[in-house]
Amino acid sequence: MRRGNIGIVGASGTGSQELSVRIHEFGGGVSQLIGTGGRDLSEKIGGLMMLDAIGMLENDPQTEIIALISKPPAPAVARKVLERARACRKPVVVCFLGRVETPVDEQGLQFARGSKEAALKAVMLSGVKQENLDLHTLNQPLIADVRARLQPQQKYIRGLFCGGTLCDETMFAVMEKHGDVYSNIQPDPEFRLKDINRSIKHTFLDFGDDDFTNGKPHPMIDPTNRISRLIEEARDPEVAVIVMDFVLGFGSHEDPVGSTIEAIKEAKAIAAAEGRELIILAYVLGTDLDTPSLEQQSQMLLDAGVILASSSTNTGLLAREFICKGEEA
Repeated sequence: MRRGNIGIVGASGTGSQELSVRIHEFGGGVSQLIGTGGRDLSEKIGGLMMLDAIGMLENDPQTEIIALISKPPAPAVARKVLERARACRKPVVVCFLGRVETPVDEQGLQFARGSKEAALKAVMLSGVKQENLDLHTLNQPLIADVRARLQPQQKYIRGLFCGGTLCDETMFAVMEKHGDVYSNIQPDPEFRLKDINRSIKHTFLDFGDDDFTNGKPHPMIDPTNRISRLIEEARDPEVAVIVMDFVLGFGSHEDPVGSTIEAIKEAKAIAAAEGRELIILAYVLGTDLDTPSLEQQSQMLLDAGVILASSSTNTGLLAREFICKGEEA
């Protein structure tokens, strides 16, 4: 990861990694990255670590811009964090995923709906010019092509994620356009899965949540649970798109894509044998400084007929568009 002047505070592991990777891609760099723990912005904890971290970065001479990212925070805690951000002497960019409406930017405080927008705002504050960047707009011909390849009965998205924030961001993007979105991490109790082993309509699963990891390795280390579910979802004739993430870096499987690629091929073959095409959309979170590299892992997926998204934000936007049959791309 390139060093720079943007300090990150994240109540989210993969969210922090995604934000830093996008900053790197956009030509910026990271001074410090402070992880608070995923429950820091809960009502019980009250954002103690994030509040301290803002103060630490405010006093850090290497940090000139501060970016905050979190899964959906408790409303009272979000207000407390924003009050502290407003008082900060350095510009702050805030990305609280899952907000129904993004607040209007203020002097010294900017808001982002997703991780990609947060990275863009942070690097622009650091002096990078937007006109010099490839923002990876959605591939409209690809969207139209995918819609044409789906059978009439194929209408649902199934998300199988290792990263909780990657799951959140994709799920929230789909929820903006489609109803009946279920998950084991859905904030809305009405759409929280009662049985995590059975998908309903659009379903997004965070395999790193306690529901799946109690007494078992995290899916970034051992993908066995996710592989089994991939094969199961491939047999459902109503499934149009399966979304998967692959996270590179320290603490992850030494070959995340390689551990799953044969199962991906099997899943696509199951659908093909029944006369339908199963669209698999993947996002690889990492850089070419990682081992294995982003390029090597991505090429394995492309060779297997998988569609690649360029960011966590674009993963959700592509997934929700793929299933809008009858619309113009």
